[in-house]
Formats: sequence, C-alpha cells, structure tokens
Amino acid sequence: MPEGEGASHRFAELCARLREYSSVAVAFSGGVDSSLLLSAALAVHGEQALVLHARSPLQAPGEYEKALALAAGLGCRPTVVEIDPYTWPEFVVNPPDRCYRCKVRLYNIFQDHARKHDRAVLLDGTNSDDRQSDDRPGLRALKELKVQTPLADIGLRKQEVRQLARQRRLANWHKPAASCLATRIMAGQAITPERLAVVVEGEKMLADLGFAGCRFRHYGHKCLLEVGHDDYKRLNKREIVSITDSRCRTLGFTVVERGKRPQPGKQKETGSFFV
Repeated sequence: MPEGEGASHRFAELCARLREYSSVAVAFSGGVDSSLLLSAALAVHGEQALVLHARSPLQAPGEYEKALALAAGLGCRPTVVEIDPYTWPEFVVNPPDRCYRCKVRLYNIFQDHARKHDRAVLLDGTNSDDRQSDDRPGLRALKELKVQTPLADIGLRKQEVRQLARQRRLANWHKPAASCLATRIMAGQAITPERLAVVVEGEKMLADLGFAGCRFRHYGHKCLLEVGHDDYKRLNKREIVSITDSRCRTLGFTVVERGKRPQPGKQKETGSFFV
C-alpha cells in the first residue's frame, strides 16, 4: 500500500473510533498529537466537538498563541480554561508524582466543562509510544478518570501521528514536543515563578544559539542543557561552551552539565501537563 494510502487508512480508522462516541470534548494543547486528534474530532463531530485549552504560566512563551492560531486554521475556537497551578499546594512542593497530581486537577476541570456541555467523553492525545514509556505518571490519572485516548487505542505511534498530521496539512506536524515548564524542575525542589523564569531564559539562550526542541533543567545550583542527538556535538564546541557557561553563571548556576534528549518513545521526562 502506498504511503499516502496507508496514512489515509489510518486517519479513517481514527475517525471510525471517534464515531463510537455520541459527543466529545477534546483536550487540546497545540501539540501535534492533540492537533491530529482535534482534526479527526472535527471531521466526525463538527462544531459539536467541545475544544478545551488550558492556559497557564507553565506554558513556554508563545505556545498559547500558537495553539489558538492552529485551532483557528482548523476552523474552531477553543474554550480557554485559565489555570493557576501556584494555588495548588501539591504542585508547588513538586513531589515525584507531580505530573499525576496535575493531570488529576486539570482533567477534573476539563471533565466538569464536558459535563456542563453534555459531552459524553473527554479525549486526550496520548499516542501509542507514550504508553510504552516507563515514566509517564500522568497516564495513571487518565485511566482513573476514564479519559479516552483514541490515538493510543488504535496503536498510532508518534511517527505515524506526524505523517498523518503532515498529510492533513497541520502546520505543527514537525513541531518538537513542548511539555510544561514544570518538567524542568528537579522533583522535591519547590516550583516558583522565579525558577520557571530562569528556565525560560535558559531555553531562550539555547534557541537563540540554534538548538531546536531543547531543554534547560534546573537542579538547584546545577543546570543541565539537553539538546537533540544531532546537536550534541555542536553543544560541546568550545565557543558554544564558553557562551553557555558564562550565561548560566549569570543565571546563578555553579555547575553546567550537557546531555542528549531521549529518543522518542524512550523519554524519561515526567509527562506533560498538557496533551
């Protein structure tokens, strides 16, 4: 079967799955997984699909605007739910299962909206690779709350999601994963606006140096710069080391470490606050 026909078949399979639900609400972050899910939900349920987007200080700069622009391109306007996780004590103390606790909070809020608008189920963009990861505590929350995960249910892997998104002409088909900023803070270290601001500055530094999909991890006095496997050699070049070390010292770190981001499907990052 030619590649294009195979992708069309998989999208039809996803749509068939969504027809099993009388009405749906979609948790939409603006990432490629939830965008593909939204595209299918709109194809099946049209304007009756309730689209929910959480706006919070945990989003990287520009993510909110990109999400709304993508939704507009699909012909819908999400219901924006304002979230302030700094008011959640279990979030601020940043325990090892923080992602699970956040998912429970957020998806309870989303389900309240779904019930209020008489939508039968809440859909999440978890894909099949996510289920294979050994460090996704947020998945436990989805299971407990009976949130449906159609992409994973039909076995769609990340590579297939991107292929389908490209075929559907979704602008973000090649976009790197953009988990919430809280994932950059070491468990047990309180999450504060000041620490997240440092993370934002660190990731801007790396982006300005040409590193896409990078992570700047805050481990107290130490920071870890993570880039893709193909970028790791350049990250260790003398001139880049000099620039990043100097900037990290300015941000208050005494130790700077460098690493490679995990390959898709093998990620150790503690889940995503958003889909």
